[in-house]
Amino acid sequence: MINKLPYQRALSRAVRAGLPTGAAILALGLLLPARSEGFMVFGDRLDLSQRDFRIWNNFSDPEANSNSTADPDFPGALGAELAIWKGVAEWGSQPHGSGRTDPTQDEIGSGASNFDAFYSGLAGGPGNTNGNIISEIPGSLFIKAYTEIPIRDGWRIRFYQDPWVWNDAPDGILSSGPDAWDLQGVACHEFGHALGLDHSAVPGSTMHASSPTDGGISLRSIEADDIAGIQSIYGVRSATKVQIQSYEFIPGGVRILGSGFHPTNNEIWFTHAAATTGSDGTPVQVMGVPSGGGGTRIFVAPPALSGPGDLMVRRPGRDPEDLSNAFPFDPNSPLLAPPLTYGLGKVSSAGIQASLDWTSLPSEATGSFELTCLTGIVGGTPAILFSGPHRTSLPALGGTLLVARPLARDQVLQLDFFGTANLSVPVPAGMIGVTRYYQLWFKDPASSFGSGLTNAVQVTFLP
Repeated sequence: MINKLPYQRALSRAVRAGLPTGAAILALGLLLPARSEGFMVFGDRLDLSQRDFRIWNNFSDPEANSNSTADPDFPGALGAELAIWKGVAEWGSQPHGSGRTDPTQDEIGSGASNFDAFYSGLAGGPGNTNGNIISEIPGSLFIKAYTEIPIRDGWRIRFYQDPWVWNDAPDGILSSGPDAWDLQGVACHEFGHALGLDHSAVPGSTMHASSPTDGGISLRSIEADDIAGIQSIYGVRSATKVQIQSYEFIPGGVRILGSGFHPTNNEIWFTHAAATTGSDGTPVQVMGVPSGGGGTRIFVAPPALSGPGDLMVRRPGRDPEDLSNAFPFDPNSPLLAPPLTYGLGKVSSAGIQASLDWTSLPSEATGSFELTCLTGIVGGTPAILFSGPHRTSLPALGGTLLVARPLARDQVLQLDFFGTANLSVPVPAGMIGVTRYYQLWFKDPASSFGSGLTNAVQVTFLP
């Protein structure tokens, strides 16, 4: 393995014209701006007709399609499809849905520019060099993945099969030895090329040319130099950019809530329900939709061809801010949210505000989800995790009871020496769509009332 990231960037037009690959890359290099450090750009950008991407899930490693836990921020996707979609979504203008469903990073959707990619569904094949499709290709000894450019009229990303073992694990734990690589992280890096970014000279950035030692997991989260790069191409996110904040089902269709919608002439984009063999990736669209509430709400009936994926709104215009953020949408299911923390924990005798948080999704498929707590009470102390069917906010034990009765005692546990604990909470069968509220009581002899309470976590159980 060489020390540089083996990401090949082939100039598809030049290659078809018969130029040697080396000459093509050299010709590109002559067009790049002279920079001694930081991000570099190719000089192209994707216009609003090239915001779609599709995935041909022909990944052959079992590790590439091992994840069967549904993610509410990426509806309908599992395995390689989910991992790649998350890698692309990291470049979005704002969090994709909640942005919090990846345990290896704080937020998915960190670009803060006027760029957003639209997931247009599964593809039935690799497409051509301008098809905006991500897929696998037979192996290469040194190259892991590459992006075909120039991007003005589209791109294509290919992952080499052997000897690399592509992993889709959401927790970032790679399996199958030293040739294991993180599909999500490498997809994030490669999509940066599809946006118009070359390699960066800043160590630690996602677009840096050096090969990471963690199998690409660190590439999942774009950093300050990457953000500066995409903002240089598409502009800093505009205050007037179209924005989707949420949606709700009402009789006859769905109401989209947001801002910046056109009064009379919006395009609504939906993801295709099935593999779009022969399609050019154009979203399922509803044209000429008016808005109400001063451009803050739209009513639309999703077309029959729409399926789980992304929802977008485009108003008339060709500027990047005329297209909204990509918002997760499933026409067949109410909006299922990831866990949500709420309320404030009591400040313990150690001066730390006691906290409870979630670290994995509450999926019926996996049978459990993970919570973590911090109290600051050193030496180990008893604690109880309890839950209830509703929220409340009542003074209790010098803190606040945030879970309404009737209360269930879910686990009795011992905090570790540092006053922390990781909890695995079972998900019983038949809980999909049910919401429960969790809080932790802990013993704190040096505090008022001799105990404390954390904040709480709202959990809606997922498939």
